[in-house]
Amino acid sequence: MGESKQSFKGRHLVNQRLTGSGSEKDTRHHEISIETPATYLPGDALGVYPRNDPAVVDAVLRRVGATGDEPVPADGTTLPLHRALTDIYNLSTPSRRLLELLVSRGVNDLAPLLDKANAESLKHYLNGWNEAHDVLDVLEAYPAIAVTPAELIESLRKGLPRLYSVASSLKAHPGAVHLLVVSVRYTVRARSRAGVCSTWLAERWPTGADADMYLQNQQKHFSMPAHGETPMIMVGPGTGLAPFRAFIEERRVTGGRGPSWLFFGEQRRATDFFYEDELTGYARDGSLRLDVAFSRDQAAKVYVQHRMREHARDLWAWLEDGAEFFVCGDKERMAADVDRELHHIVETEGGRTPDQAKEYVEALRKSKRYKRDVY
Repeated sequence: MGESKQSFKGRHLVNQRLTGSGSEKDTRHHEISIETPATYLPGDALGVYPRNDPAVVDAVLRRVGATGDEPVPADGTTLPLHRALTDIYNLSTPSRRLLELLVSRGVNDLAPLLDKANAESLKHYLNGWNEAHDVLDVLEAYPAIAVTPAELIESLRKGLPRLYSVASSLKAHPGAVHLLVVSVRYTVRARSRAGVCSTWLAERWPTGADADMYLQNQQKHFSMPAHGETPMIMVGPGTGLAPFRAFIEERRVTGGRGPSWLFFGEQRRATDFFYEDELTGYARDGSLRLDVAFSRDQAAKVYVQHRMREHARDLWAWLEDGAEFFVCGDKERMAADVDRELHHIVETEGGRTPDQAKEYVEALRKSKRYKRDVY
């Protein structure tokens, strides 16, 4: 796989909800056929171009008093406004330009957010917990201000593709790519919000329909061990499991005999154990060591880093035996907790001081034996 990005046409084949009834999440397994030649390796990512929710697009059109048929410039051509708002522009995060437009029309309470000294306040206004504003929020907050379709388009950013870790081995599933995606949903100021791309995949991309997408080579920073004999330790709670399903499938197909160890965590075993039959099957036939942490199944919450601590001695032995250590998933909390636990295990089991443990982990990183795909 030479170039880093390969565009192709993908057809949606399978859209299967993995979470059981009673789960707080809607996590899905998607299978997409690669209709035009493109290849990938475990650890790579799929780039998906999201389409905005029709309900949000319609509400924006109503707010600017447009029918949606108005021609607007987009990507060097002209499109009806409705299509441009659906397919091309970002309605989730208001641009600085939109705020400037409203300030220029006399909306004084937004002016302080544009001051460089208030960068943190702006960040909070755009993305803060229970505070985030999307384009519709901003427009609806000032109903007396008229904004024309042309002004609206000029003040929007283009939508960016989303990258998802590939959840399959191409050798195990020729001509197809699998994804493991949780639908992002939350409520702000009594209006329910949705992750544009995750809900497009789950609800608005029909099976049988095609879409343009691309495969992104991530081998430089997140590749499997070069040798099939090298032990792998994989920490992937939630949808962070995706690349490790690909790693495990690849090893099985290529006959790599190195030991594999997966730490997986979610809320409840009964409703949130993705690919349970596959993974427990691998554990039974001895090709995978599997440790799971279901945080809500007991009074005190248990996470993947707690399971690492329980098996600290073995984990240290694997590292000393040349294992590569992989982490995928939530950057803010999980990956930081796992990193702390890794340092702790090197100190306690390896008999190192905190500074020596730091050096040990840094050496793992430098030699590409500690790899993270976190977001």
